[in-house]
Amino acid sequence: MRTAFIIVLLQIMALGAFSQTVRYKFRVRYEDHRPLANASFSINGQALYTDNRGIIDLSIPGRLSYAFVESGNNKAYAIKYPVDGRAVLPKDSMDFVDIFISQPSNSFLTSSDMGKISTTVGKTISTANTALMKQLEEQHRRIYDSLVALFKTNVMDDARLANGRLEFFPLISHTLNHYLNEARDLNDAFSALGAALNNRGAYDQLSTAIYDYTSIYEFLNANKSTYEQAIYTYWNSKELSLKFSSLIDFTLDEIHKSYILDINFSFIDRIYAFVNEKDRKRKQELQAQLEKDIAERYAVIGRRLTILGERISAFITLLNNNNKVTD
Repeated sequence: MRTAFIIVLLQIMALGAFSQTVRYKFRVRYEDHRPLANASFSINGQALYTDNRGIIDLSIPGRLSYAFVESGNNKAYAIKYPVDGRAVLPKDSMDFVDIFISQPSNSFLTSSDMGKISTTVGKTISTANTALMKQLEEQHRRIYDSLVALFKTNVMDDARLANGRLEFFPLISHTLNHYLNEARDLNDAFSALGAALNNRGAYDQLSTAIYDYTSIYEFLNANKSTYEQAIYTYWNSKELSLKFSSLIDFTLDEIHKSYILDINFSFIDRIYAFVNEKDRKRKQELQAQLEKDIAERYAVIGRRLTILGERISAFITLLNNNNKVTD
């Protein structure tokens, strides 16, 4: 009975998604966060132009979870992120879909422009981090397929559920810990930049950390509902599924939106102003204030990540022990 309800619910949701469109805002920026205004792009095969703020408004069928983005002029600007041009559409349509672009390498850097992100960032994220993300995506696909097969056969004996737990446990453990590690790396890179605002390497380090963090954030945000369903099914526990949902809400809302995403809104413009300030005295003042504020924000984020780490460890232990859950 429970399985039939889940299948019907999914069918209803799918039918609704096919009949609706969702309006998204694509934000196109250079890697130093300057907007690319009045430029041509192709999104899902549709030719479009950015406005003066580098924004493209586009309605996309609700059934889609990705959008394929291509540059309208590769000689002038190439897409650096997402690496393969496949942008994950956020669950909340109010969130921007960020597209980062770069200029041709022969005009990308000047000796005085410390704020621009290195063109080698794309190479960095295409190695170790991309390999790990590919592994997570393949594991997730197997879990999703096994859930679909389970619902189709409607046979949920103890052996199949135990096998599902055995397959799914490493995925959720790796995903949560990978998110935590990338969030810590981003915070550390942010702190390092605060102590080296005149060091080009610090900007490259933060850029790489941002890209690596974004890839696991998007993966977790896009697949959290599958995780919840798998826990509910394989552990036969509504309580565990709710605990996972609460953990993800804390991760995506409390950590990401309230702290990590706020780095972009609270500091990027200030850092850009510091980089381009010509007056020596004023530049020193901006640097001193930035160093102080970055150090304070680093400490705040660090405390939140410590709490997240404790919650992740407790939840993984709970899953591993597979005990009866009590609220």
